[in-house]
Amino acid sequence: MPSLTPLVSLVVPIYNTSAYLRQCLDSLVHQTYPHLEIICIDDGSTDHSLDIALTYDKDPRVRIISQTNRGCSACRNRGLQLASGEYIMFIDSDDWLDLDAIRLMVEHAEAERADAVMGTYVREYEGRSLPKRIFEADFLSYNAEETRRYVHRRLFGLVGEELAHPETVDALNSNCITLYHRDLIKHLSFGGPYGTFVDLYFQIQALEHCHRFIYIDYPVYHYRKTNRRSETSVYHKDLIASRMQFFHILMRYIETHQLGEDYNHALYNRIALSMIGIGLNELAAPKSLFAQAESLKQVLRQEEYKRAYSQMDMRYFDIKWRTFFQLCKHEQTVPLVLMLRGVDYLRKRV
Repeated sequence: MPSLTPLVSLVVPIYNTSAYLRQCLDSLVHQTYPHLEIICIDDGSTDHSLDIALTYDKDPRVRIISQTNRGCSACRNRGLQLASGEYIMFIDSDDWLDLDAIRLMVEHAEAERADAVMGTYVREYEGRSLPKRIFEADFLSYNAEETRRYVHRRLFGLVGEELAHPETVDALNSNCITLYHRDLIKHLSFGGPYGTFVDLYFQIQALEHCHRFIYIDYPVYHYRKTNRRSETSVYHKDLIASRMQFFHILMRYIETHQLGEDYNHALYNRIALSMIGIGLNELAAPKSLFAQAESLKQVLRQEEYKRAYSQMDMRYFDIKWRTFFQLCKHEQTVPLVLMLRGVDYLRKRV
């Protein structure tokens, strides 16, 4: 077993999270793996976040940087530039790490000479914790070709038996559950015209050239849901346009990187599955049921969606999702809206 001595850089963008910041930073300074560099970048907070962060400055591993507000991507990019560790990980300042997270991930990274180690996460609600499992296996070690086929391709969308769990389409997107070797990501940056998919695009770029990928079924990350507004609580009128823009970016990526038909098939499945989020967003619109149904029909009449449903293999879905996507395929949007209302009711009470 290699000696667990490599330095790990933890990059923490901070913006107005004073209510949660101590729990985050405590989980970092008390890691069972001690060889850390904790880079905290306060992004012009207007609460007491910077003051709280400065109380950790006595720990020589902690570095506090204050800047005018530029956004999370700019903070991560600055942290990435400053990071001197052999491994790098990103943490959001209202979340926290399991105390054994870094030790376990470094242990696997060193033992397998891995470029990336991914763990699982727990969604933390008020009074309940919901673990999120990503793969069926407890442990995976993939070479470059296997990473491309089972991980990198999956970032574009689900195929085959993966479709049995459409709720996992975005399970790999987060950068916060992955420990990266510095050589894999030092040349990359966050940001660009990717909307809410900035993390996904970074993950796509990083894992395209990953020669050894490790997955451990261990909850390394705790993702606080109580500090985030529900994605269906506010209507986002530009959601459809931003989704289509990103889908076309991925189409061009597949073409320019010559990734092949498997990737195109996965992407069109992602497009088909996106009607879940688009539909739930439409429920928040101040419209009648029939107006909501008409809006969804206009989406489903776009060529990208017609192609997506014409090629989608629905045999892997359970009865509720098969019904949902059959309604999408045949543009039966009034019953689709009614079904979405049921989905929304249940998801708020799970």
